[in-house]
Amino acid sequence: MPFKRHLSQTIKLSTPLIISQITVVAMTFVDTVMAGRLGSVTLAAVAVGSSLWATAILFVFGILMAIPPVISEMDGANKRHKIAPFFRQAMWLAFILGLFFTGAILVMDPLFALFNTQAEVIPEAEAYLHALAWGVMPLSFFVTFRYLADGLSVTKTTMYVSFLGLLLNIPLNYILMFGKLGLPQLGAQGCGYATAIVLWVQMIAYVIITHKHKVMGSLHIFSHLAKPDWNEIWRFFRLGFPVGMSMFAEVGFFSVITLLASSLDTDTVAAHQIALNFSSLLFMVPLGLSMGITIRVGNAVGRNNPIDIKNAGFYGVGMVLFTQLFSATITVLFASQIVGLYIDDAAVATIAVSLLFYAAVFQLSDGIQVASAGALRGIKDMNFIMFSNLFSFWLLGFAASWYLCFERGMGAEGLWIGIIVGLTAAAVLNTLRFKAKTQAKMVPPGS
Repeated sequence: MPFKRHLSQTIKLSTPLIISQITVVAMTFVDTVMAGRLGSVTLAAVAVGSSLWATAILFVFGILMAIPPVISEMDGANKRHKIAPFFRQAMWLAFILGLFFTGAILVMDPLFALFNTQAEVIPEAEAYLHALAWGVMPLSFFVTFRYLADGLSVTKTTMYVSFLGLLLNIPLNYILMFGKLGLPQLGAQGCGYATAIVLWVQMIAYVIITHKHKVMGSLHIFSHLAKPDWNEIWRFFRLGFPVGMSMFAEVGFFSVITLLASSLDTDTVAAHQIALNFSSLLFMVPLGLSMGITIRVGNAVGRNNPIDIKNAGFYGVGMVLFTQLFSATITVLFASQIVGLYIDDAAVATIAVSLLFYAAVFQLSDGIQVASAGALRGIKDMNFIMFSNLFSFWLLGFAASWYLCFERGMGAEGLWIGIIVGLTAAAVLNTLRFKAKTQAKMVPPGS
């Protein structure tokens, strides 16, 4: 049966991706928990600092996210000889993006004052962000190699490299944040340095894997150093730019919500970070499935099979809806225990438990919007995702968050209701778009 085939293949492909994503966010979970042990100010500093970091770096993620559908389509069409030349130019783009965003992160300090971040939080947040800047370049290359593997359906490699990062992150955090082995206690700044070191190690590991792996090694990516082909780099940038903007719109929305929360009080910022961090951990399941959906749809496009294109997309969305119902239930039933993992401050815990209720509600729309966006990326409908996210998150979600928080005086709860509004709008628009694009008998490549 088509359903069973798509179900088994998507699960097989996505499971390592899900584990990889959970491992990546587990690093943030570790950062949050360890920062919480140093007090609400350090936790708040990590929260607002990481929000700006995520906004910048996920624009890089988004642009480079054009790699998997292109490579999976080449692979599906038996045009593997085109992969290495394409990927070498992708590495040049990763280098350019790494340079640009390293500089961008170093000049973000004025944004803290712009959003009225609590004065005691700003110095630690700035130190954390400056330390993280050392990790931008390796992260750009790590993501590039990871997307090569994903596009070739070699998804276990990322899982292993992500586990390596998590194993290194815990002791590095402990040493640098708490001042062990004769080093000074660096707090949030130590957390930033630990993350940067982990990213360098992960990049080096992926270079070795790409060279040695049976499938990726057969492409001979490193056989020679190609000169930058500016026309090809520009073409690739134009292909990935809508994805980058869509990621920027979504993650930037969450980051601005965090910055708005930072103007309320330190306890609220810490509670917001706890609820958002746990939600992000749960979100890795639909995100991993979404990546699998992109590869499955892209491969079907390469095989010119419109039925598989449609089924790979909609069966994937159905799978994500099931996982999100489970996640929402867990969040509601165990809210107090979840918050207890992060912090033992009663004031922070009370706020965080109330926010987790809203986090449970948006699990459904968040999962559907990312799954349907994954299907749209598979048919390279990048522009629509960009416009959908800009409209949903900024014209609807941000407006609702601002109005409910500040005009109606609902505080953090108003911010989270606005998040639900934005995610729901994106879920509806993306799903309807994929349905419309697959109504025809044929979905041409690059549509």
